[in-house]
Amino acid sequence: MGISPIQYRPWKGERSAQNLRVYVIFRSVINHGMKSPGVIILLVIGFFIVFAFPLISVVFAPHERLEASDMNSSLDSLILAIFALLLAAVVTSDLISEDLSSNSFVLYFSRALKSRDYIAGKTGGALLLMSLLCLIPPLLIAVTATLTQSGNDYWHSLTVIGRTIGAGALATVFYVPYGIMMSSFTRRKSYAAVGTFMSFFVLTIIAEVFAGFAQGWRIISPIDSLSYSFDWIFGEALPSFINKGALAALITLFIVLPSVVVYVKITRQAVGK
Repeated sequence: MGISPIQYRPWKGERSAQNLRVYVIFRSVINHGMKSPGVIILLVIGFFIVFAFPLISVVFAPHERLEASDMNSSLDSLILAIFALLLAAVVTSDLISEDLSSNSFVLYFSRALKSRDYIAGKTGGALLLMSLLCLIPPLLIAVTATLTQSGNDYWHSLTVIGRTIGAGALATVFYVPYGIMMSSFTRRKSYAAVGTFMSFFVLTIIAEVFAGFAQGWRIISPIDSLSYSFDWIFGEALPSFINKGALAALITLFIVLPSVVVYVKITRQAVGK
């Protein structure tokens, strides 16, 4: 009995688009996050503790227009900062560490998937989950306050809504790159989560120590620098010891530098280094 040789048969289907592959990663992060008890608990408790009372107040309390100071007080809260930090630690802890642990990079990059597409999918999913706490609730409060205002100065209220979107977007983006960077350093998501949470407080302690010599050092605390940024966005007066240029540079550095580190590590991992 003869042996039939295996012949190559060209596949006649259509290749999936590159952006569809990004969407698959993005959707996977969202599905995983929305099934995580930790994420759900932080979102629900965070909303009720931080935003429920302000939302009820704008519905029943009379007000002529939406004020920037009211929205600033909603976002510039230590409680919100702690919940956002906890949420970022939980959401980002396994984004890359899980793939490192299971060697999933072989599957990801066996197809024509670029490092930036992999990072975009992971980051996009994390940002959407973070926005459920840091952007959507304050925007809901701002829009509700505008719809229920008794005055006619809607233009002022719309400008405050724009400032709210800017501040909420900053709060959403601020924690994610750092958390993903910590996730890329370890195969254990618990280490990544603890490392993300604790390193913020280490920087805060360092800032407090140096602030004893000069108050301007407070901006090296991520939580304080984010708080000052909210004041700046909403037009509040900044303390005299805060240099706006230095504040903007530190905020940018805190977002960009971890992103660069993650890109380099993922690129090296993709080529097997």
